[in-house]
Amino acid sequence: MTAGGTDTGRLSYAQGMDGQSPVETQPATYRGTALRVGAVLLVIALLISVIAGNAKAKNEPPAPPARGEAPGGYAEYEAAVDVEFSQAMAAQLSVLGDDPATGNRSAGSPAESEAATLIEQTMKDIGLQNVTVDHANSDGWTFKGGSLDFVDAQGETYHAVLGGYQTEIYAENEPVPVVYLGEGTAADYVGIDVRDKLVLIDVNQDEDWWINYPALQAKLKGARAVLAMSVMEKRDGDRIGSQDICGPPDAPVLAISQDDSQALRNAIEARGYESGGTRQLNVNFNANSDIRPNAGTQNVWGEIPGQTDETILFIAHYDGYYHAFYDDASGIGLILGMAKSFVESAYEPRKTLRFIAHGAEEWGRIDTEADWAIGAYEQIVNVHPDWAESAFALINIDAGYPLENMHSFDISAPYEIQQFASNSIVSFGDRTQIKIKLSENLPDTYREDFIYNAMGVPTLASEGGEGEARYLAAMYHSNKDLLEEGGYSMAGAEAIELYFGYATLMLDQMPLRPMHFEARFTALKESYGENNAKGSLIDYHLLANTERAVSAAQALDQMISRYNAEYRMALHDGEKETADALMSDAAAINTKLYNAYRMIQNELLKLSWQMEPQFPNEGLQYDITKIGTAIAALKSGKAVEAIEDSLSVIKFAGMATVFDKETCDYFVKRMQTALEGTWAERRLVSGTCYVDDVVRSLSGKIAAGDTDYAAEIDALETLKNDQEKQLSRVYSEMSDGLARLTNAMNAPVDLYQERTSS
Repeated sequence: MTAGGTDTGRLSYAQGMDGQSPVETQPATYRGTALRVGAVLLVIALLISVIAGNAKAKNEPPAPPARGEAPGGYAEYEAAVDVEFSQAMAAQLSVLGDDPATGNRSAGSPAESEAATLIEQTMKDIGLQNVTVDHANSDGWTFKGGSLDFVDAQGETYHAVLGGYQTEIYAENEPVPVVYLGEGTAADYVGIDVRDKLVLIDVNQDEDWWINYPALQAKLKGARAVLAMSVMEKRDGDRIGSQDICGPPDAPVLAISQDDSQALRNAIEARGYESGGTRQLNVNFNANSDIRPNAGTQNVWGEIPGQTDETILFIAHYDGYYHAFYDDASGIGLILGMAKSFVESAYEPRKTLRFIAHGAEEWGRIDTEADWAIGAYEQIVNVHPDWAESAFALINIDAGYPLENMHSFDISAPYEIQQFASNSIVSFGDRTQIKIKLSENLPDTYREDFIYNAMGVPTLASEGGEGEARYLAAMYHSNKDLLEEGGYSMAGAEAIELYFGYATLMLDQMPLRPMHFEARFTALKESYGENNAKGSLIDYHLLANTERAVSAAQALDQMISRYNAEYRMALHDGEKETADALMSDAAAINTKLYNAYRMIQNELLKLSWQMEPQFPNEGLQYDITKIGTAIAALKSGKAVEAIEDSLSVIKFAGMATVFDKETCDYFVKRMQTALEGTWAERRLVSGTCYVDDVVRSLSGKIAAGDTDYAAEIDALETLKNDQEKQLSRVYSEMSDGLARLTNAMNAPVDLYQERTSS
């Protein structure tokens, strides 16, 4: 959800650099020091004229300060920005890898450790203080390479370099047969013996299924390993691509390029022999992919100490697939470039600026659906949970992608600071030729800021924009993630460092976290959908508590705006004592804001089975609706529609017609047992809504021409009734949770009123 439109007319100092809502009434007297009434009236008059002149909706973000009003210290920071340093740092990091042919800096590997040492020394060299290497729990993967040698269709010796997945396999000049089995589905194995053979497949993880399904299918059939040619995106013929496995380590997979896969298929056809029901070709196989439980990872951080205990955090990750120049050596270069610029500009922050390089972002847990972002999870949940309360905000540069000819990049933010993000972008203005805009996307699980948000830290993240689209199409998680493939955009890198530096200074120079809580609760109301309109499952208490939460959020938003406006006005009027008191006393209110935000995340942030953030009610509502439409279709004799339009999109049921039951049930069961120790822990709404067997039964009847669906209808009606009971329970829990959230949001308002009346 994006913030509303903004304009750039004349603004008062009462609104301030944070772009908060305008003061609607005279600011309260603070600690007995009255603000000048004349100034207040003038401010209100100006704000009313701005609001009236632009016909702004009540909750639309106000306009930010004029473009020329940069925060203090920006000119010095801008002069110190050195993107050549950032590029050089990224290049130096990207050459580190465990496999001479493909690279790879993976969790717990020697290359990851070497990279951590480089970052630690660089942080010291640029002048960061308290530089620390935190050791965090993660599983480890070291990939030292893989290859195939065979005689191709033309009779020439052919050498194919393989990429890795987080699975375990060792082979040294091992003679082994290879068979080609299409997509590696259950149907592809019918009548084929693959025991102790390599299985070559094509997999489209973007449109079909993840690699874990064909990998486990092959293992259960006795295959030696899978050779996966990824068609996730349009790729160059010699591109080798990998992803996180989300599967067991003893179902080995290796990656192969399109060119090498085609050469192998041609050789099988031209020189292969019939055996075990299909043609196969003998190859010479090498692989060294090692998985170690609890190998550990390292998170490296340093800081510029501030005057208070509050912090602004900057994160990026240094592990990566292949050489990973853009994902995310470039992000490390950018945050360290920012750190260097702040140090060299001699800026003295109020809040400590802490720069964190995470390991184990791409992968770090064995056999779980949430196997990535483990370094960040460990850092904020187990190593330094104390950081969350004191963190004023966080900036994540994992997807800036400063590729050649870069023209834009996006910023993503949670509901609560989208107004700040939008206004900071407009306030930053045309300081660079690179276009910056607020993304429509909320923080998702695919970046490390998700877990920091979940722990109560509001975040801003680079999202890449058109540069990300180019990166995903050409280089993502592949041997093409190289500086020379993308071309480094100095202008793009500079724009990223300048904008985030600008936003950092804005954040550092305001007393209260620039948060707006109402939007999340408005979205929650909308999530009830037809249930709300019909009142079928939602009772009065949930609706009433939702409205109370909305009202509490509105009052809290107004208080934050007023407080930050008072601070700006005090500075403008030269009332240093008042400004200092406001800044000093903000810490206690920020603690209350942290408590409220953390509780909101605990109560309202859940995940779908596709690891997508959602409200607690949404998954159950969706499944109930789909079961209902499936029942209606079956009663009309439309079994194909029931499967394709409804049942296949419930949980993982779409795989039930593609892979064996044992394969599918493995991942269904794992979703309920293997999320502990990850950012998804306790965020999956209970209940599986298991329809796989109904899908299999219907598929069999469709094939046999049987139109008696009574048994399947009965099973679905029973399941729908069970899901409705679960939803009623969730609604009840949400109602109680909203009452707690209302109290939590009232707390900072009450504290503010207590302070201003004393």
